[in-house]
Amino acid sequence: MASNVLMPKMGYDMTEGKILRWMKNEGEAVTKGEPIAEIQTEKVNIEIEAFDSGVLAKILHQADEDVPVGEVIAIIAQPGEKVEAPAKAAPAAAPAKAEAPAAQTSEYPEGPSVTYPTATPTVAAAPVREGRLKSSPLARKVAAERNLDLSQIPGTGPGGRIVRKDVDAFKGALAPAAAVRAAAPVAVAREDRSITLTRMRQAIARRLAESKVAAPHFYVTTAIDMTDAVAFRSQFNAAVSAEEKASFNDMIVKAVAKAALKFPAVNAAWNETEIIERGAVNVGVAVALPEGLVVPVLHGAGDKSLPVIARETKEIIGRAKANKLKPEEMGGGTITVSNLGSFDVESFTAIINPPESAILAIGSIKKEPVVDDKDQIQIRSIMRITMSSDHRVIDGALAAQFLAEVKRLLQTPMLLLI
Repeated sequence: MASNVLMPKMGYDMTEGKILRWMKNEGEAVTKGEPIAEIQTEKVNIEIEAFDSGVLAKILHQADEDVPVGEVIAIIAQPGEKVEAPAKAAPAAAPAKAEAPAAQTSEYPEGPSVTYPTATPTVAAAPVREGRLKSSPLARKVAAERNLDLSQIPGTGPGGRIVRKDVDAFKGALAPAAAVRAAAPVAVAREDRSITLTRMRQAIARRLAESKVAAPHFYVTTAIDMTDAVAFRSQFNAAVSAEEKASFNDMIVKAVAKAALKFPAVNAAWNETEIIERGAVNVGVAVALPEGLVVPVLHGAGDKSLPVIARETKEIIGRAKANKLKPEEMGGGTITVSNLGSFDVESFTAIINPPESAILAIGSIKKEPVVDDKDQIQIRSIMRITMSSDHRVIDGALAAQFLAEVKRLLQTPMLLLI
């Protein structure tokens, strides 16, 4: 019996995908689980596998075509089985072109035009001398030729008389200023550059803009003493295999997952008429790629040990960077961790990843002077976390309690092993 190959839905807001290439030709035999095509979504490129063995009887959409989610892109049938392409829905009628609006004129009369004078450099004027100006005929002739005002030229002749050398000296005094103006560097014109938006960048822009508008964000920040966590991590990593060595982010993911189990109201989503508390804790881990940001999801993180979280997080981050994420790793998150600590960022705020209700922004670990209970100054390793919450789902007190639990777990890192 023939089976349809559909354009898969890789995220709750995905509407279409692009076929990059067919890995099998029409008429070729395929085996269940064998990759038959590669598609591009808004976030990653993935391979589509055959769900049945048989023959790739029909390819309905070619490479470089954009196809809506859920539409049939190919048909797999048994050898010799006749198949027909499913009828395509009639295209929607193109909307009638609106007539160009008539040119509009302002209801306000046009005011008189005003010409503003152009500003020119000025030279500080010498005080004007009163009475008859004493000057030699040659000085007057040279000043006239050079368009100079004799009243501005100080005279050095008998009785303050202006002579030829005074005119020459005055012109020389103006020359350096003119030279300075002429030597001013000319700004180099740099042209604007237009960058075509990728599907990933379009998705990031749309989703985060929608999140910021729809979800009323508020922020809670706390400073966590990671001194004991630093020592714990060194001891832990010395005792496990290379695949299970934990990063600080792995420890944070574990702490967030445990805190979400204790405060299920944070592990929830807004649904207009109700709030849905998720049964599983699925932690998204933000990963920066050259093309943009992806958030692969560590499913069931609340029930996984620290070594398992460390190993699986390495795997999904590796697949994310190689554009090889599995469909189930791209969705279903209930809370997200975004860490910029490796970029020496002390603190920041993040935008909630819909339809989740919280995201934790992780800063770097820095040594700081801290006053202890005995009023003594100690140098401790401090990290700041800012929690962004959707106020429709989470109130301030709940966010503070949740963040306090994350802090307690990280400041007593042995609890991460329980």
